[in-house]
Amino acid sequence: MKKIEGAKMASSIFIGRWTPKILFSLKERSHRHGELRRHVGSISQRMLTRTLRNLESTGLIARHVTRSKAVAVEYSLTQLGTTIITPLRGMCRWAKRYHKRMTADVHLPEGYEVQ
Repeated sequence: MKKIEGAKMASSIFIGRWTPKILFSLKERSHRHGELRRHVGSISQRMLTRTLRNLESTGLIARHVTRSKAVAVEYSLTQLGTTIITPLRGMCRWAKRYHKRMTADVHLPEGYEVQ
């Protein structure tokens, strides 16, 4: 069996631009699909579904299905998922602190800015 480097594993988890927003949204409480979409912002339903499936496959979030009159699906952080919040917050602080140095050579797509 091949071993995967930590950097490769981390990049496969955080490759999407929506992953941090979704994880931070789930940090406080579980959300239904529609709630997450409103909370995260201008994400398409397809991209949200794709990102949620990826996060579920990595074990960072769990999908809970409740069957009553209507089927309700909620997403929440797993115990493993809660452990990623602190390093992710650190990465965000680092990016915010040094973004001016980085953006001198990085061309952001039109309509994007560093917050």
